Amino acid sequence: MKNLKKLMLFLFVAVLTSCSNSSDEDLGLSGEGTLTAKVDGQTWSSLKATVGAVVSSGVLAVQGSTSNGEYIRINITNYTGVGTYKTGDNLTNVNSISYGTIDPIASWMSTFNIGSGTIEITEDTATTVTGTFTGINASANNSTKTVTEGSFSAPKN
Repeated sequence: MKNLKKLMLFLFVAVLTSCSNSSDEDLGLSGEGTLTAKVDGQTWSSLKATVGAVVSSGVLAVQGSTSNGEYIRINITNYTGVGTYKTGDNLTNVNSISYGTIDPIASWMSTFNIGSGTIEITEDTATTVTGTFTGINASANNSTKTVTEGSFSAPKN
């Protein structure tokens, strides 16, 4: 139930901020996390208040979103802490890096044998997960998004 509440908070903040191009401060939000990357060469940065990490049942989930509803989500199954995790390298690997938008509704993902990516967890403390990531994500319409120079420092919820 606690994880469901956290997921609902992520979704609420994403919807709340989707109609605006505002910063955390403009929206009266506060947060500690960072999640940045380049998506197709363009700088991307989430609102601090939307960044969070959850570790549950051996799965790490990290997410952040912008004020216009773009998001990046990272999932690692069989999570064991600090180390390097691959995405998109075989059909049984469900680790993923996702980039998506809500206007229009679209998503690109590196998972199974779709795209390719690397997630490196550099620190995992009782309160924060920190790391870097890069990937080439594909969508159902065969378009791709290249995600480079990704980094995050996400408070654990």
